[in-house]
Parts: sequence; C-alpha cells; structure tokens
Amino acid sequence: MNEQYVKGLRKFLKKLESAESADQALQFLVDAASGLLKAEKVSIVVRSDAGLLQVRALHWPGTDPADGVAGRVLSTEESILVTDAEKDPRLRDFRSPRYQTTSFMSVPVVSSGGPLAVLNITDHRDGTAFTKEDLGLAELLADVVGISLERHRFLESIEQLQKESVTDALTNLGNRRHFEQRMVSEMGRARRFSQPLSLIMLDIDDFKIYNDTYGHPAGDAALKALAQVMQDNVRAIDDVVRYGGEEFAIILPQTPIDLATVVAERVRAATSELDLEGASEVATGRVSVSLGVAAYPRDARDDLELVNHSDIALYIAKSEGKDRIVVFEPLKEEERRSYRRIPIRLNTVISGEDQRGRFEEQTMTRNVSLGGALFSHRRPVDMDTAIHMSIQKPLLGSDGRPIILQVDGRLVRVESIGNELCGAVAFDQELTRFS
Repeated sequence: MNEQYVKGLRKFLKKLESAESADQALQFLVDAASGLLKAEKVSIVVRSDAGLLQVRALHWPGTDPADGVAGRVLSTEESILVTDAEKDPRLRDFRSPRYQTTSFMSVPVVSSGGPLAVLNITDHRDGTAFTKEDLGLAELLADVVGISLERHRFLESIEQLQKESVTDALTNLGNRRHFEQRMVSEMGRARRFSQPLSLIMLDIDDFKIYNDTYGHPAGDAALKALAQVMQDNVRAIDDVVRYGGEEFAIILPQTPIDLATVVAERVRAATSELDLEGASEVATGRVSVSLGVAAYPRDARDDLELVNHSDIALYIAKSEGKDRIVVFEPLKEEERRSYRRIPIRLNTVISGEDQRGRFEEQTMTRNVSLGGALFSHRRPVDMDTAIHMSIQKPLLGSDGRPIILQVDGRLVRVESIGNELCGAVAFDQELTRFS
C-alpha cells in the first residue's frame, strides 16, 4: 500500500470517528472509496424489511442497484471483482448504459451479526480495470465501516431502551419516571431564570365504571383519546405525562397560575366533547375529568411541593363533585408553619387500645393535612391514644380495589361538631403526598 493510500485511509478513519449515525458512516465510506480507488461511481446497498435492495448512500445521483450482483454479495458475504463485465460468465446479461467501463467491485459490509450492506464501486477514472490490490483496499474500508456500524447499532439500541424506559407504551406519553426527571429539570430552570412553573394533575372521573362496563379495549381507547386531547391543547414546550392508571399530569414551563387554569379549562371542555363508546351512558352523560392546578413560586418552594399541592387540588376537585378544576389555595406567610387542612370526606377505619380496651370502628375522615386528620367517631377515645388509621381514598387502583392510605398517629384533641364526636389525630410521620 503506497503512501497516498495510507494518508487517505488515516483521513477516512479520523472522519469515521466523528460519524453521528450509521447513514453518515456509510456516506463517509462511499466518499472515501471514490477518492482512494479513483472510482467515479460508488454506492451502498442494503436490504429493506420488505426484502428489496435499496440504495442508502451514493457518491453520484440517480441510480438503482441491480439485484443480481448486490444480492449475491449480500447473501454470500463474498466480494466480487469483475475486470470485464461483458466477458465474465457470472454476468451474461450485463447491459448497462449507466456505466462507462465494464470493470466493477462489489464488497460485503459485515458485522458480528452478519451482512449489513454491499459496497459497489464502478468506473475507474483512468478507464482501466480494478485490480486485486484495489479489491483488498475496498475490503479493508468495508471491514472498518462494519465495525463502525456495529457501534452505531449498539448505541441506537441503548437509546431506544432509554426512550422506552421513560415512555408509556399505551399512550406514547412520558411515564412516571420521565415526569420526575422533567420536574427536576424544569424546577431548576424556573429558579435560575425566575420564571413561573405550573402543574396540572388530571384524573378521569369514574373510569373504573367505564372500564368495567365496556371492557379494557374501550378503556385503552379512552386513555389514548384523552392523551391526544391534552397534546392538542398545549404548547410544544409543555409536557403531557401519564402519571399512572387514569391519572395524567401536564407540566407547563414559563406559565403562571392564571394561564395554567385556562389550559386546564380547555382540556376539561375538549374532554367532555369526546365521542367515546358508551360515553352517553356514564352517570354524567359524558366522559369527564377532574383537574388540580398549582404553580411555582406561588404555591410551592420545590418540585415535590408543587406535585403535592396540585395533587391536593385534584383530590378536592374529586371530592367536590368531579368534572371541575380546583386551583390550590396558597398559604399566607404567617400560616406556612402550620398544616393546611383539606376538607374532604373519606371512609376510614380507626383502631387502637386505650384504658377501655381495644377498639376498631368504621368512621369518616372530615379533613386531612400532611400532619394529621380530623375524623368523626362514636366510641369515646382517651387522649394521647395511639391510633392506626386506614383511610380509603376516593380512587380505585388498577386492580379495581379502593386505594387505602395506612397511617399511624396519636389522638391530640377531642371536640363536638354538631351532634358528632370528632377526634384530631397528629400523624407520627408527616405525609409527603396523598398516595
């Protein structure tokens, strides 16, 4: 191999390292083959999923490969050097006005997984036939590119796996993991540039009933339709996420609470107009959603608090009748040290043991906060009694069963509200969110 070839090969290898995709690597190959082998026309041919040979890279425009030679090289993984196509017995039907000379080479590009493509080189610029030395150089180029393509395949598979790990398979929206990553990054950006960040939490009303009545295929169709509605009503910089089950989230960068509420109303109204199977037979006469809205810095100091407060607003919307939007009410500065109690009605079972003995009673939680809850009960309970609470949220899990929040605390206050005896429980551990 002469010095000119060595310099050209080194230049090609250096350029190949910078290839950002498999297609770019193939283009670098045809350009290098044309220059090093002094060939007018060079192409890369691959077999498509349908089994047809297709050109993936060209050093000259407007040509289609002949399936015969390229197909043979691709299947046998063996190069072909033709010094005179008109006399070669392997090419009895060779007639091509596209080529200036009758000499060409076809070389397989192979990886560890098998043949990937065929490198076709034709029309030696000086009009002479290609030699075995030319074939050896072409095979060397093809071998190097085969390794590069293997690397790009590996990187593409990793990228695909990463994408799948943060994508919901049904709706093709981001999933819970994506949501958590995006919230951290958007909160960091909002802080750096002193910009608002709003969050909408959304839940389909009575989805369990709809799913049970019309089946999971109809339920899946409803989830996909709602995902499309949300995407149709947000900006490109916004992010719609399937948070879990029938619950979704919409992240709205650079958006204050009033504009976020407008977006929430657009989504709510558009959802009510969805023409879904059996929608008219649902209790409300249509499929509806409940939405909770909160914003940074108005309602939260960090991403976790923003999620928690929009979640609380969502639960209030559910408890107040569904098919509505609730905006989180921010605390006044002097109230920030105390817990904000959320009025809500939740079925609850309390149990424990005081001086009167062990007890277990079905009760109703009247309000709840991150630090405690107020519940009505019939049996008197001694102050400072350790109490275990099983609180049923107004939602059903994916298995159709009620979602239960298990929490321990101590009775810190007893009061009468109307004709009801109510007890206030301080939780042993502050809740981070209602889930």
